[in-house]
Amino acid sequence: MLALADVALTVSNAERSSKWWKEKLGFAIHHVGGNAHAIMVAPPGDKFVLHLCEGFGALEPGNTGIAFMTDEIDALVARLQAEGVRFTEPIQRTPWGASTKFEDLDGNVFSLMGAPTAFVRGEAERKAPDGAPRSS
Repeated sequence: MLALADVALTVSNAERSSKWWKEKLGFAIHHVGGNAHAIMVAPPGDKFVLHLCEGFGALEPGNTGIAFMTDEIDALVARLQAEGVRFTEPIQRTPWGASTKFEDLDGNVFSLMGAPTAFVRGEAERKAPDGAPRSS
């Protein structure tokens, strides 16, 4: 069996970053291993986790390629802006929904997509097809 463990995100201070994710987006904080070997954050009830990596490499601010999705983009963006989260572009409206980008404390940029509730719920419950190649 093979499963996705986490997505690594280089940050300057993992503890401070984890508090930002919790305060701004309501993410849960998970400490793994002794002495907080790994600090991870995740949306409440989600299996997806960001592994906040401190001291493993140089910070590379910019687009992470990581996207989040919501069925309440206007309300969420307004709340986050009121809390001081910096958005790098205004909300773009498209036929499929809407999108914008925001950054964390270290300048890591994330996409935020707005879509209908049914789509967001479907994606949250979606699993990849079980058809991974098997070694012979």
